[in-house]
Amino acid sequence: MKPKKGSHLSWSKNEKFLTMKQILLLITAAVAVSPASIFILLADAPPLSVAFYRMFFASIILAPIFFWRYLSGRFESISRKKLLQSIASGLFLSAHFATWITSLFYTPVANSVILVTTQPVFVALLGWLFLKERLRWSGVIGILIAVLGAIVIAGGDFNLSPEYLIGDVLALIGVVMAASYITIGREVRKEVHLLSYTFLCYTFSAIGLFFIVILFKQPLYGFQPKSYLYFVLLGLIPSVLGHSLYNWALKYLKAYIVGVCILGEPIGATLLAWAVLKQEPTIYFYFGAILIGVGLIVLFSSERE
Repeated sequence: MKPKKGSHLSWSKNEKFLTMKQILLLITAAVAVSPASIFILLADAPPLSVAFYRMFFASIILAPIFFWRYLSGRFESISRKKLLQSIASGLFLSAHFATWITSLFYTPVANSVILVTTQPVFVALLGWLFLKERLRWSGVIGILIAVLGAIVIAGGDFNLSPEYLIGDVLALIGVVMAASYITIGREVRKEVHLLSYTFLCYTFSAIGLFFIVILFKQPLYGFQPKSYLYFVLLGLIPSVLGHSLYNWALKYLKAYIVGVCILGEPIGATLLAWAVLKQEPTIYFYFGAILIGVGLIVLFSSERE
């Protein structure tokens, strides 16, 4: 169906629109990523150490499959440019974890969460600048509604005090790093197989986090046995399953669509915290969850026209 003139910012007759299968897989990805904060709390280890082990075990889990494909002759060649982009994506991911997690020590969680919810805006901006991906006006409205919903969820505890400036800046840097990770992933996944990209990305993310852990003199051993179990679960469920599904989607969908779907994580995380940690959500959660749902519906409808 040819859209009316002026109904969106750009359109191509060859553009592939969102399918129900892709929507369901994006929902699955959001559900898989949701337990991450719960696993981090239960691991009982310094946040930077947890982040390192999360990506370390993610790469370890993928390694046997990656090398099996390589030894069996099913491994496709990767250009030097795509290899460097995959490495850069992993380093941006490690920088995201390092800055965002560190921000939690300097600013209230609500401040950090609200700043992180601006991620789709940065993804859309970077996608427009570097990937030439433009939104329909209805898509812009959907993104803004979803971001507003995520802000409402954390809005009850938001604090603009100047003493939290360092933490707020770190959280904002973490947002830009995450947006860069998604934008580069969109470019790489147009040509590179999912397994090859995720293995390279997660491996170099782990390497980057290893040096960050050493720099900040965080421990890498001596944790309780249960902590290592949660490290493995973090690598398996939120990363190998959740993030890999997002990276799968980047081959077929514009970066800003994937970026907005990540806003579903606060909903799942809040519900899990209620079930596992008995942290009952505030009234803000329900209003925010509804807004996120409405925003996603508007965006999905825009892409399915």
